[in-house]
Amino acid sequence: MALLCATALTTASAAIAAPGRPEAAFRFDIAAQPLSQALNQLALRSDREILFSPALTQGKRSPGLWGTFTAETALERLLEGSGLAIQLEGRSFLVVPAPRGAKPPAPDAPPAQPPPQPVAIDSVVVTALKRSSLVQQTPISMTVVSGEQLSRLGFLDLEKAAPLLPGLKLVSTAFGRRLVLRGVYGAGEATTGLYYDETPMTGPVGTTADPGVMTPELALVDVDRIELLRGPQGTLYGSGAMGGALRILFTRPDLSEDAASVGASLSSASHGGQGGGANVVLNTVVIPDTLAVRLTAYDQRQPGVIDNVRLGLKDVDASSVRGVRLAALWAPGSRLTALVSATHQNSHRDDISAWNDTAGPWRTVHAGRAPFDGDIDLAAATVKWRGDAVDLTAVSSWYRWRLTRRSDYSGVLLGERTNAAGCMRMFTLAQACDGTQMASYSSYVDSVYPAILNQPAELTAEIHEIRAASVGDGPLTWTLGAYREVRGDSIDSQVRHVDLATGALTEPPQLIGRRDIENHLSQSAIFGEISYVVAPETELTLGARRFDYVKRDRGAVQIANVVSGTWADYAIDARTEEQGWSLKALASRQFGPGLFGYAQVSQGFRPGGVNVVPGLPESLAVYRSDRLNNYELGLKVQSEDRRFTGNVALYRIGWRDMQYAAQTQNRAFTYVTNIGAARIHGLEVEATAQRVMGWDFAGNLTVTDARLTADQLTNTAIGLGLEGDRLPIVPRMTAAASMERHWTLPGDFVGRLRFDGSYAGIARSAFNAGNGDYLKMGGYAVFGASFSLERRDWTLDLTVDNLLDRAGHANAARNTSGPVEYFGVAPRTLRVSIERRF
Repeated sequence: MALLCATALTTASAAIAAPGRPEAAFRFDIAAQPLSQALNQLALRSDREILFSPALTQGKRSPGLWGTFTAETALERLLEGSGLAIQLEGRSFLVVPAPRGAKPPAPDAPPAQPPPQPVAIDSVVVTALKRSSLVQQTPISMTVVSGEQLSRLGFLDLEKAAPLLPGLKLVSTAFGRRLVLRGVYGAGEATTGLYYDETPMTGPVGTTADPGVMTPELALVDVDRIELLRGPQGTLYGSGAMGGALRILFTRPDLSEDAASVGASLSSASHGGQGGGANVVLNTVVIPDTLAVRLTAYDQRQPGVIDNVRLGLKDVDASSVRGVRLAALWAPGSRLTALVSATHQNSHRDDISAWNDTAGPWRTVHAGRAPFDGDIDLAAATVKWRGDAVDLTAVSSWYRWRLTRRSDYSGVLLGERTNAAGCMRMFTLAQACDGTQMASYSSYVDSVYPAILNQPAELTAEIHEIRAASVGDGPLTWTLGAYREVRGDSIDSQVRHVDLATGALTEPPQLIGRRDIENHLSQSAIFGEISYVVAPETELTLGARRFDYVKRDRGAVQIANVVSGTWADYAIDARTEEQGWSLKALASRQFGPGLFGYAQVSQGFRPGGVNVVPGLPESLAVYRSDRLNNYELGLKVQSEDRRFTGNVALYRIGWRDMQYAAQTQNRAFTYVTNIGAARIHGLEVEATAQRVMGWDFAGNLTVTDARLTADQLTNTAIGLGLEGDRLPIVPRMTAAASMERHWTLPGDFVGRLRFDGSYAGIARSAFNAGNGDYLKMGGYAVFGASFSLERRDWTLDLTVDNLLDRAGHANAARNTSGPVEYFGVAPRTLRVSIERRF
C-alpha cells in the first residue's frame, strides 16, 4: 500500500499517531463542503493520515459533521452516501470504492447536538514548496486565500484582494501596478514573483528598464486559491522573487461530473459612475474520470471615479476587462495527468486613476488623456508522472502581452519651455541662445503643448521547467529541476501632441520625438532542495540554484526631441551576462501538537541590464545585478481544536547593489542605477479565532523598517538618499482585520455578515525631506462590510467598500513639473452580485 500512496493517491495528513496508542475521540465541527477538503480537515483534527485518489472525490460533497467521534467513525460519517468506503492500512485510512450492496456501518458513538452556526475551516493544503504540504507545517511565512472567499467578496483584481494578503503592497503608477513584499522596493526586474499556476509573468522592459513597474493582471475569476509566499524564494522560484512570490492557482477541470455557474453583478461608486459584469463557468466531463474540459468567461466593467476638471470630463478612468480561459485535464490512469490551458484577456482603461493635489480628491487637471489598452494571451501545459519512487513534472508556457501605455508628458514641456539647453539643441548652437532664439524655442514648445507619451509595446516569453521529486515516507526527501526562459519585448516610444480642448491624440500624428527600444533576456537554471529528518520531528533543508542569464538591449532615435535632449544619430546595442548561485539553509521542528517553528537563511537575486537613455554617462549605462540575504525566524501555533491560529515571522534583510530608479537633471528620463546597500528589519503577525461568541476573527500586522546603509551621492541624477534614510514607498506598518458570522435562517437560507478594515501606514515618496518630491502617503484606514444569503445553489451578496468614503493617498508622485498625482482607494462603492450554480 505504500506503493499506492507514492504513486496514485493524494495524502491528507498530520503527524501519524504512535502505534499502540488508544483510539481517541475528538470534537469535530466540519461544514458541508467538497469531500476532499473535508477529508483534509478531518486528518488535521484527528492527527491521522487519510489516503485517497483525487478521481474518487472530485465532484463529491460531504455532509456536515458536528460532535465527538473517533477518527474512524468520523470518516465513515463523511463518506455516507458517497459510494466510498475505508480500509485500515496500519495507522492510515485508505478511501476506496464501496463494494456493491454494502451497507454503511452503524456508528459506535451517538452524535452530539450540532451547534446552531456551523463554520467552514479554510483549506490548508498548499503547494508552495512545489509539493503538497499543510500550511501550518510549511516553513514559509505565507498566507492562503481561497477562491470561494474571493468570489463571495467580489474581489476580481489584486487591488481589491490586497487586504487579504498581509504584507503585499501594490504601488500604482501611470503604467500599472508594482508588487512589493517585505519592503524590497526598487526599479528593474520585478522584486515579487507573479505566477499564474506554474507560469511566471512580468511586464515589458520599456523605456525605463523597469519591467516590474507593470504587473500583468488576469482577473480573479474561477480561482482555486492564492498563495502569498513572503521572503526570498530564490532556489525554487528563481530571479524576480527577492521579496517573495504571489501564486494564483485557477480551478482545474473536474473529472467526475458536469457543473456550471453563472454570476452577475452591479456596482455604483460615490462621486462616480456605475459598472457591472458577468461571468460563466462550464465544466464538462468528456470521458468519466479521464477527460474533462472547463470553460471560464467573464466581462467586468469598473465605474470611473475621477473627473477631469480641466477638460470638463466626468468619470474618466472607467475600465473594462474581458476574458476567456479554456482548460482540459486528461488522466488516462493513476500515474499520468496532463493539464492544458489557454487564456485570452482584453483590458481597457479610459485614463489613469490618479487625482491631483491642486484639484482635490478624485479630480484631476491633466492636459492630456492617457488611456491604456492591453491584450494578454497565455498558453500552458503541465504533465505529471507519478512513479514508484519519483514524481516527474514538466511545464511549458508561452505568453504574449500586446499593450499601449500612455502618460501625460505636459509637465516636461512646462518645465523645459525656458531651458537654455533646449534652445541650444534646437538651433545646434555651442553657446547660449540670444533673446530672439529663446523666444522662438519657447514658442515651439508652446505650440506642441500639451502632449503625452504614447508607447505601443509587445512582450513574448517562453518558459520551460522540468523537475523530479522523491516520494515516500523516508527521512530523506528531495526536489531537483531545470528551468529555461526566453523573453523579448519591444516598444515604440512616441511623444505626441494632443488636442488642447479634448486631451485626445491629434490626427494625423504630430510627433515631438520618437525612439524605439528592443530587449532580449534568456536565463537558465538548475535547482534543487534536499531535506533530511536529523532527529525526531526535526528537519534540515539545503537548497541551491545555479543561474545563468544573458541580456541584450538595443535602442535608436528616429525623431530627435530637442525638448528632452535626444538626437537623431543616437543608437546603442549592449549586452550583459552573469552566472551565480542562490542558496538556502533551513531548519524546522514540530515542537509539539500545534507548535511548529523554523529558522532559515535564504538569498534573492535579480539580473542587471542596460539603460537605453540618450545622453546618459557611460558609467551609468550598465547597471549590475542586485542580491539580498534574508535571515528569518518563524513560529506557527494552532490550538488542539484548530479554532485558534497564530503565525509570527521575524526577519532581517541585507540588500546590496540595489537597483533603483533615478531621474536625469531635466526629469525627462528615468533610468535604473545601483545605489549601494540597504537593510530591512521586519515583523509579520497573523492570527485567527473561530467561533468566538459566534464570530470568526482574523487579523494581521506587518512592521517594516527599511533604511539605506550608505550615502547615495551623484551629480548625474536626482532623488537619491543618504545613510539612514528610510526607503521610499515602504510604510512602517500595515494592518488588517475582519470579523464574520454565519446564521442558519428559515427556509434553508444561510446568512453571512462580514466587517473588515485595513490600515496603510505612513510612507514617503523620496528618501529625505531635503528632496522636493518628499511627499507623504499612507496614514489612513479603510472599512468595508458585506452581507450574503445562500440557499442551495443560489447566492446573493451585498457589499459596501470604503464605508467612510476615504480618499487615502496610497501612492504619491510629482508629474515632472506638473501637479502632484495621488493614487488612492476608490470612493464608497456599493456592489450587488448574484450567482447560480448548476
